[in-house]
Amino acid sequence: MKEYGFHIIAFVCIVSLFVTACDKTIHQYPESEKTWVMVELNADRTPPVYYKELTYDAEGESSINDLEPVLSGNYTADERLCLRFVVELYEMPGEMDDVNKGNLVERREISVERLTDAPQDTLYFCLADGNYKVLAWADYVPKEEPADWHFSTDKLDAVRANVSHKPLDNHHKNSAAGNCDFIVDSSRDDKAGPVSLSGNEASGAAADGHMVSVYMERASGRFRLWATDLQEFRKKRSAVDDLHIKIIYKQYVSVGYNVGTEMPNAFVETRTMETAPTTLTNDGTLLLAYDYVLASDRREDHVLVDVFVYDGNGKEINHYQNIDVPLYRNRETVIKGPFLTKTIGSGDIGIDDDFDNEHVVVIPD
Repeated sequence: MKEYGFHIIAFVCIVSLFVTACDKTIHQYPESEKTWVMVELNADRTPPVYYKELTYDAEGESSINDLEPVLSGNYTADERLCLRFVVELYEMPGEMDDVNKGNLVERREISVERLTDAPQDTLYFCLADGNYKVLAWADYVPKEEPADWHFSTDKLDAVRANVSHKPLDNHHKNSAAGNCDFIVDSSRDDKAGPVSLSGNEASGAAADGHMVSVYMERASGRFRLWATDLQEFRKKRSAVDDLHIKIIYKQYVSVGYNVGTEMPNAFVETRTMETAPTTLTNDGTLLLAYDYVLASDRREDHVLVDVFVYDGNGKEINHYQNIDVPLYRNRETVIKGPFLTKTIGSGDIGIDDDFDNEHVVVIPD
């Protein structure tokens, strides 16, 4: 009889535990479903298209013409470099918000072979329902150590050019940037898929509704400076191989970039770029210098530069000052003039070559 009573008590306890467990299960709120989202990285490696041509004369006056937007000259990055991508994914409180209002979900860095065409890679993220923004940056870095090189990328809304870094080839300053806002909603119709975009015209979701394609354009405008007076110059001095060119940027030049807004957001009052002539064309013009400058999205920027020409012993041969360069993102400006023989300006450099600590002015977003 005692054994029978024990079984009854045990049965009651088991039933009670089962009911309690069921009660907890019934009243427990279900966790939000998570969705695998693919982020496809597409960095445009085609050369910038032509933008404008400026022609300067012996008096320092210029004329300007719009150029047909065809592809400019191509280049190939050094085989010692790779193409690096930095990606930041933010969960946002609302659609199209700034990343300052969001929470960083994940940051990743990958590298691919330098000549890889778009799409260069695809990243996978497991995400809960919500609003998201992905920022993507690409640049060239040494493949043996694929880390910050010409650009510092601790935060993609505050990328900084390492002004003290002087690559042997200015094409290695090249970079690309892009971003995309999207929504994850696991309750959406299966045919549409759980992922949709929220207004970014430069990106598009794949048909299966799980893909976000981030399209990245060159973050800089490029300019090339051509001397049109080489023949006149050679009447006095035949050699050009030992020429040394110094470009001085004046009146603030961009050194910072916000990938979220795709706009420059930090500037220095002045900086220099030193190079040597590289290309002699069939029409007798000599490429003195070229450079990349971080530029605004969908609007024209300007930089003011002085050009100084030196011989192999560091003696000044000529200077041509106050060249106003219009820049446009992912486009090339062509500048031509008698920069070897016609002297324009006082020759005052206006910059301390021994001053290394640039004063960076940051523009609040």
